[in-house]
Amino acid sequence: MQLFTNSFRLHNTDLRWYRDKYLIIVAVVCFLVGMSLLWGWPPPRHDMIRGVLFLGGAALCVVVSSQRSLILAGMLTIIFIRGIAGAALYHSVAALVVGLAAGTGCYFLSIRKGISLSPDYKVNDYSYGELAIDVVVLGAALLLYSKL
Repeated sequence: MQLFTNSFRLHNTDLRWYRDKYLIIVAVVCFLVGMSLLWGWPPPRHDMIRGVLFLGGAALCVVVSSQRSLILAGMLTIIFIRGIAGAALYHSVAALVVGLAAGTGCYFLSIRKGISLSPDYKVNDYSYGELAIDVVVLGAALLLYSKL
Protein backbone atom coordinates (compact mmCIF):
# COMPACT_ATOMS: atom_id res chain seq x y z
CA MET A 1 0.00 0.00 0.00
CA GLN A 2 1.36 3.39 -0.96
CA LEU A 3 1.43 6.27 1.47
CA PHE A 4 0.09 8.72 -1.10
CA THR A 5 -1.79 8.18 -4.32
CA ASN A 6 -0.48 10.56 -6.93
CA SER A 7 -3.83 12.25 -7.41
CA PHE A 8 -5.74 15.28 -6.24
CA ARG A 9 -9.06 13.44 -6.46
CA LEU A 10 -10.67 12.46 -3.15
CA HIS A 11 -10.52 8.70 -2.71
CA ASN A 12 -12.19 8.59 0.72
CA THR A 13 -15.65 10.01 0.17
CA ASP A 14 -17.21 8.49 3.30
CA LEU A 15 -17.58 11.36 5.78
CA ARG A 16 -17.28 8.96 8.73
CA TRP A 17 -13.58 8.57 7.92
CA TYR A 18 -12.98 12.31 8.22
CA ARG A 19 -15.10 12.50 11.38
CA ASP A 20 -13.21 9.72 13.11
CA LYS A 21 -9.81 10.95 11.96
CA TYR A 22 -10.32 14.50 13.24
CA LEU A 23 -11.99 13.39 16.48
CA ILE A 24 -9.03 11.14 17.24
CA ILE A 25 -6.55 13.94 16.51
CA VAL A 26 -8.47 16.50 18.59
CA ALA A 27 -8.97 14.04 21.47
CA VAL A 28 -5.28 13.13 21.68
CA VAL A 29 -4.10 16.74 21.39
CA CYS A 30 -6.62 17.97 24.00
CA PHE A 31 -5.64 15.12 26.29
CA LEU A 32 -1.91 15.87 25.98
CA VAL A 33 -2.45 19.60 26.56
CA GLY A 34 -4.76 18.96 29.52
CA MET A 35 -2.34 16.49 31.10
CA SER A 36 0.59 18.87 30.57
CA LEU A 37 -1.29 21.72 32.24
CA LEU A 38 -2.27 19.56 35.22
CA TRP A 39 0.96 17.55 35.55
CA GLY A 40 2.69 19.70 38.19
CA TRP A 41 0.24 19.29 41.05
CA PRO A 42 -1.22 21.55 42.31
CA PRO A 43 -1.21 23.74 39.22
CA PRO A 44 -1.98 27.47 39.30
CA ARG A 45 -5.70 28.24 39.11
CA HIS A 46 -5.56 29.50 35.52
CA ASP A 47 -3.74 26.34 34.35
CA MET A 48 -6.14 24.13 36.28
CA ILE A 49 -9.17 25.69 34.59
CA ARG A 50 -7.61 25.43 31.13
CA GLY A 51 -6.44 21.87 31.81
CA VAL A 52 -9.90 20.78 32.91
CA LEU A 53 -11.43 22.41 29.82
CA PHE A 54 -9.00 20.58 27.54
CA LEU A 55 -9.67 17.28 29.31
CA GLY A 56 -13.40 17.98 28.93
CA GLY A 57 -12.86 18.52 25.20
CA ALA A 58 -11.02 15.19 25.00
CA ALA A 59 -13.86 13.47 26.89
CA LEU A 60 -16.40 15.01 24.52
CA CYS A 61 -14.47 13.66 21.53
CA VAL A 62 -14.44 10.20 23.12
CA VAL A 63 -18.21 10.32 23.69
CA VAL A 64 -18.96 11.47 20.13
CA SER A 65 -16.53 9.18 18.30
CA SER A 66 -17.40 5.69 17.13
CA GLN A 67 -13.78 4.64 17.82
CA ARG A 68 -14.06 5.07 21.63
CA SER A 69 -12.05 2.01 22.54
CA LEU A 70 -9.19 2.99 20.28
CA ILE A 71 -9.04 6.54 21.68
CA LEU A 72 -9.24 5.32 25.29
CA ALA A 73 -6.49 2.77 24.66
CA GLY A 74 -4.33 5.52 23.16
CA MET A 75 -4.91 7.80 26.15
CA LEU A 76 -4.12 5.02 28.62
CA THR A 77 -0.95 4.25 26.66
CA ILE A 78 0.11 7.91 26.89
CA ILE A 79 -0.42 7.84 30.67
CA PHE A 80 1.50 4.54 30.88
CA ILE A 81 4.48 5.96 28.96
CA ARG A 82 4.50 9.18 31.00
CA GLY A 83 4.30 7.20 34.24
CA ILE A 84 7.20 4.95 33.31
CA ALA A 85 9.25 7.95 32.13
CA GLY A 86 8.44 9.82 35.36
CA ALA A 87 9.51 6.82 37.42
CA ALA A 88 12.75 6.46 35.46
CA LEU A 89 13.69 10.15 35.39
CA TYR A 90 12.46 11.36 38.77
CA HIS A 91 12.39 8.09 40.78
CA SER A 92 8.71 8.76 41.47
CA VAL A 93 6.86 5.78 42.90
CA ALA A 94 3.50 7.55 42.41
CA ALA A 95 4.22 8.01 38.67
CA LEU A 96 5.15 4.34 38.42
CA VAL A 97 1.92 3.26 40.15
CA VAL A 98 -0.23 5.51 37.92
CA GLY A 99 1.62 4.32 34.81
CA LEU A 100 1.23 0.66 35.69
CA ALA A 101 -2.45 1.15 36.53
CA ALA A 102 -3.02 2.83 33.16
CA GLY A 103 -1.10 0.06 31.38
CA THR A 104 -3.19 -2.57 33.15
CA GLY A 105 -6.38 -0.71 32.22
CA CYS A 106 -5.27 -0.55 28.59
CA TYR A 107 -4.51 -4.28 28.63
CA PHE A 108 -7.92 -5.19 30.03
CA LEU A 109 -9.67 -2.78 27.65
CA SER A 110 -7.87 -4.46 24.75
CA ILE A 111 -8.80 -7.93 25.95
CA ARG A 112 -12.43 -7.06 26.70
CA LYS A 113 -13.20 -4.94 23.65
CA GLY A 114 -10.83 -6.56 21.16
CA ILE A 115 -9.62 -3.18 19.87
CA SER A 116 -9.52 -3.17 16.11
CA LEU A 117 -7.76 -0.59 13.97
CA SER A 118 -10.05 -1.24 11.03
CA PRO A 119 -13.25 0.83 10.98
CA ASP A 120 -16.58 -0.49 9.74
CA TYR A 121 -16.21 1.39 6.45
CA LYS A 122 -13.74 1.19 3.57
CA VAL A 123 -10.64 3.38 3.74
CA ASN A 124 -8.86 3.98 0.44
CA ASP A 125 -5.36 5.28 -0.28
CA TYR A 126 -4.56 8.81 0.86
CA SER A 127 -4.41 11.41 -1.94
CA TYR A 128 -2.85 14.84 -2.19
CA GLY A 129 -6.33 16.36 -2.17
CA GLU A 130 -6.99 14.82 1.25
CA LEU A 131 -3.63 16.09 2.46
CA ALA A 132 -4.69 19.60 1.40
CA ILE A 133 -7.94 19.22 3.33
CA ASP A 134 -5.99 18.09 6.41
CA VAL A 135 -3.60 21.04 6.20
CA VAL A 136 -6.52 23.50 6.03
CA VAL A 137 -8.54 21.87 8.82
CA LEU A 138 -5.60 21.39 11.21
CA GLY A 139 -4.27 24.87 10.39
CA ALA A 140 -7.66 26.33 11.28
CA ALA A 141 -7.64 24.33 14.53
CA LEU A 142 -4.19 25.70 15.41
CA LEU A 143 -5.34 29.22 14.63
CA LEU A 144 -8.37 28.70 16.86
CA TYR A 145 -6.15 27.33 19.65
CA SER A 146 -3.82 30.32 19.40
CA LYS A 147 -6.81 32.65 19.92
CA LEU A 148 -8.01 30.82 23.07
